[in-house]
Amino acid sequence: MNLSAPQIITWVVGVIIGLLGICIQLDVMSVPALEELIRPFWLVTTGFVILAVSSIFKGL
Repeated sequence: MNLSAPQIITWVVGVIIGLLGICIQLDVMSVPALEELIRPFWLVTTGFVILAVSSIFKGL
């Protein structure tokens, strides 16, 4: 399997989503509208999935 580096914007989006989930879980910050829709675990998981998928598929 050939892996490629993700584009900068994809990497930034994945990292921001993951960090947002971590910060909400650790009570560093609070986003009430977001906390009602999705749990922090799923935000972190989504961030990692975005990074993994962008590494597998070229051009993302």
